[in-house]
Amino acid sequence: MTMKYILSILVLILGISSIAFGQYKKGSVEDKLIQLDKAWTSAELKGDKRAAGALVADDFVGTTQRGEVQNKVQYIASVVPNADMVKSDEYKVTIYGNTAVMTHRSMVSGVRNIQFRSTHIWMKRGGKWQIVAHHGSLIAPPEEESQ
Repeated sequence: MTMKYILSILVLILGISSIAFGQYKKGSVEDKLIQLDKAWTSAELKGDKRAAGALVADDFVGTTQRGEVQNKVQYIASVVPNADMVKSDEYKVTIYGNTAVMTHRSMVSGVRNIQFRSTHIWMKRGGKWQIVAHHGSLIAPPEEESQ
């Protein structure tokens, strides 16, 4: 193997790794939206209705993990403090002008021990990004292998 071949493989592996982990350049629009998403989760866990509501558009439509549809008023009413811890990863953000589609996985531990996937539609209006639509789906636990 030549050094050029080894370097080419290394560059390819590093490129695939950064794509696979959904890393976005610090300060990019994608990175900013991920930080806003984490702030939204934090506000929900604290029961901070004002902070959570500021990130949600007035015409928000959300679909919960149970399949219930909520408008902004219903959503804010559902925001209450809880003892869960949430870790999110596998972010993918695609920008379409003033609209962004975000997906990610979250692992919840504490009161609820679940995993779910979320899709958020963000829109930039008046210079501010807000969530106009949200959909959450539970990730079913792996089935036990029968012996």
